[in-house]
Amino acid sequence: MTGPRYDWRAVVARLLFSLLLVFSLYNPSGYSFWHWLNAPSDSPWNSLWAKGFVGLGVLYLHVLVWKAALAVLRPWGTLFILAFCGLGFATLAEFHLLDHRDAGTVLIAVMFSMVAVLTAGLSLASIMHRLTGVQHVEEVPH
Repeated sequence: MTGPRYDWRAVVARLLFSLLLVFSLYNPSGYSFWHWLNAPSDSPWNSLWAKGFVGLGVLYLHVLVWKAALAVLRPWGTLFILAFCGLGFATLAEFHLLDHRDAGTVLIAVMFSMVAVLTAGLSLASIMHRLTGVQHVEEVPH
């Protein structure tokens, strides 16, 4: 089973995809699906039909990617990544690089933790497939 090398560009691509997926749904800047959903419907681009169409696409992508990432990481892997992120953010707050009392900062920290879980899950799935040839097609319990 030979193929192109697996290098950092594949991980960066998954990281960028995860950032786009998480921060396009909601972010504090005011430019997200959540903000568009709550905008008044005064033009065709803000119609209920357009929002519903895009919303179903966003929902489908989130369900697909989260199921894949959580199936690969399993509960312990997910817990490990979340603990690692939590300890990292606590360390940054301890050195006064983050304000842990600010709700916006905590929200961004939670969103970056979600990005870390998605990136690790998607990258691990690809690495495991390249190493073992196993494809992750099992059913994830609901």
